[in-house]
Amino acid sequence: MRSMTGYGKAASNNEWFTVSVEIKSVNNRFLEVSVRLPKELSSEEILIREYLKGKVTRGKIFVYVNLEKTQQEGKELFIDWQAAEQKVQMLNTLKEHFQLDDSVKLNHLLMFPDLFTMDLQDLIEEQIRPLLLEALEKAASEFLKMREQEGANLKLDFQKRLEKIERLVNEIKQIAPDNIQHEFERLSKNVNNLIGEQKVDAGRLEQELAILSDRVDITEECVRLKSHIDLFKKTIAMKEDIGKRLNFLLQEMHREANTISSKTTMLEISHKVINVKEEIEKLREQVQNIE
Repeated sequence: MRSMTGYGKAASNNEWFTVSVEIKSVNNRFLEVSVRLPKELSSEEILIREYLKGKVTRGKIFVYVNLEKTQQEGKELFIDWQAAEQKVQMLNTLKEHFQLDDSVKLNHLLMFPDLFTMDLQDLIEEQIRPLLLEALEKAASEFLKMREQEGANLKLDFQKRLEKIERLVNEIKQIAPDNIQHEFERLSKNVNNLIGEQKVDAGRLEQELAILSDRVDITEECVRLKSHIDLFKKTIAMKEDIGKRLNFLLQEMHREANTISSKTTMLEISHKVINVKEEIEKLREQVQNIE
């Protein structure tokens, strides 16, 4: 079982380059991968996306990649003409705005070192991509390890809350027969208050009251609730993605608790059901973190 929140960071380098990869994630209903790359590595976005899709199934994943050139001697440099044209336009705009007489000169452009860079296209496949993959694998390993650790902590919390719910359900089930008798006596008292001294068929009245009282039997709901708890326990022991299944089970558990609440006026049972629903709600909040 893994959490949807995690973080990992790693870097790989050689004589010429250093590639660092940072991965972090937050909760999300589906899988969404956002990749931020330097423009030199924009072609590698699909590779990163496909790699992570093979590792995770849910969560909003943010990936940040940084490329540093540690050495350039002996490597051919080239001019980024598009960037150079933009810089010239900017300088001319400043000149016109401030009504300057000077014209744009070469020494002005030399103030922008990003105009001169290495021709990376020939180097990506040979040198940079292996570094990227190595850093990505290391960062992803750390990232997944953290998600698993968070998942283990959540699992312990789940087990603790399930034990409390199970104990409460067992207590409710033990006093379920008292609920039927309580409802029978309550309905009988209400009917007698309504009819007063009027004569009624006592046998028929008792029969109708018994039918009504039987409708407030909560034994079946307790059995189903216990079954959902057992299935929840089995599910959190699985290794595959379980977040959606746990959400469904909690919906069913909440529905059974509501049904029990609607079938009783006994304060003892009502208070226990409130506690059950509180624990279910806490489980629901935690399940939102599960992949």
